[in-house]
Amino acid sequence: MRFWSLLPLLFATVPATVSACEGDCMVGVTNAWLGNYTSPVNFVWLKVAQQISDIMPGHPDTQTVLGYLQPLLTAYKKQAYQGMEMAIFPNYFHGKCLDSDGNEPDGCPNPDCPIVCGTPGSLVHFYPKLRFIAYNQTYHLLQSIVDSETDTYQQVEQAIMNAAASDHGDRRRSYSRIYPRVLSDAVNVGHNNKASHSGSGSGSSAAGRDSVPASRPTDSSRSASLGSPKMLVPVFLKRAQDIKPALKSVLEQAHGLLANACGADGVEATNGLPHCSWEVIMKEFILSYP
Repeated sequence: MRFWSLLPLLFATVPATVSACEGDCMVGVTNAWLGNYTSPVNFVWLKVAQQISDIMPGHPDTQTVLGYLQPLLTAYKKQAYQGMEMAIFPNYFHGKCLDSDGNEPDGCPNPDCPIVCGTPGSLVHFYPKLRFIAYNQTYHLLQSIVDSETDTYQQVEQAIMNAAASDHGDRRRSYSRIYPRVLSDAVNVGHNNKASHSGSGSGSSAAGRDSVPASRPTDSSRSASLGSPKMLVPVFLKRAQDIKPALKSVLEQAHGLLANACGADGVEATNGLPHCSWEVIMKEFILSYP
């Protein structure tokens, strides 16, 4: 069982008297679901931040990375309420509970209404559907806000690339101080090799291309003496170039992290969502509305 399964509802305030789930009831139920998903969604952002830290040079701490992700967190908060309310009311639960003859069946609106409508009794009777709607809305909201084509994503990507570039610059300056001769020699070797290849390119025989100019032994011994440090610059540059695709890969997994956190099985009809159910406390809360 996940720790958030035991948390009390954040919005379980005493409801006003309403007829069916309208007005205060709709707001209360929507906010209750958003409150329930606060911890699972925060868990997702935390895991995403940790994975992004792993791909960044210097591996900044999680709070620093969450700062880079702030546009995404803000986008989620701005869109969460409206999306959740629309997904529940009126996209699925709406109207009063009336049978085919226009009569209200027994048990409606409280506590158990076997007709899909907008009363508390219907919400409780079809709770498995309600539970999946709330999960599905959260899942797809996370999926949509990390779309790499959005302005929000571009803001996050730029912030992370700027931070990575700054870290690369700090590291390169540090290595320039520690290995000034090494880095200088590495550059010289590159220039000498280029000049050598240019000179040999004028010949047409394979033997000419494969032969080693008289000056090369000095360059080879110099290159051998450099050892692994001369590879620091290209390694850093390669890592900087790899950050964009790696970042996209991490963010594309955000909604999948929610599925894992909630225990989703991928099948709506049987999706018990054991870690994101809150069935007992939610039913009590919903039925507190008359």
